[in-house]
Amino acid sequence: MPNNSVQRTLSQLRCLPLTSHVSAQMPSVSDLLADLHRALETSANERQLLVFISECLSSLRALYREHRAEFSDEAVVFLKSLVSVQDSLREFIEAVEEKDWVRTRDDTQELAARFGELKERLSPHFVAKRAEKEFREVVEKGQSLPFAAVVAGEAQVRQQCSQLESTVQPCQKCGSKMVLRESQHGYFWGCSTFPKCFSRRWLSAEESKCLFL
Repeated sequence: MPNNSVQRTLSQLRCLPLTSHVSAQMPSVSDLLADLHRALETSANERQLLVFISECLSSLRALYREHRAEFSDEAVVFLKSLVSVQDSLREFIEAVEEKDWVRTRDDTQELAARFGELKERLSPHFVAKRAEKEFREVVEKGQSLPFAAVVAGEAQVRQQCSQLESTVQPCQKCGSKMVLRESQHGYFWGCSTFPKCFSRRWLSAEESKCLFL
């Protein structure tokens, strides 16, 4: 039976039945191994699963010296495999957090590749379904995002616009600052006080050249 710490985590998973043994009793090796197997088979919550595995392994390490005979070769191999599962869960948690920060299709393609790899590494455990879900969502998100080259090009145009606006002559009608505006025919200068002042003019050849270097 799990101790207090493990029992709380087990309850949070909401899918692993608890027995009614005395909570202060040291958990047995077989109970902890069974709980670990059940968690891997049923839990899709990567954070709770990571905590649960860590707490179970901590309890098993405490039991190992006095109950080494209860650890079969198969159990030892299984427990060693959980180290890579923990690493994959940590990386998965980081990848999920990064999903909110992607801004280009290139970012989503890279993140989708990570989720795909994590899905393979977490298989056949149930949490692999979460990685598959995140993979589908990030691919879908990427369809509506521009490529990094487009974003970089737009940033360069904005920088060039800012430089041109800092040197342009004021409005010939009212003396206010002129700003770059864009129409279906291209960029033009317009008075910053529009619609109070309708002054406008097209960019000169030299200005156009500076804008699209």
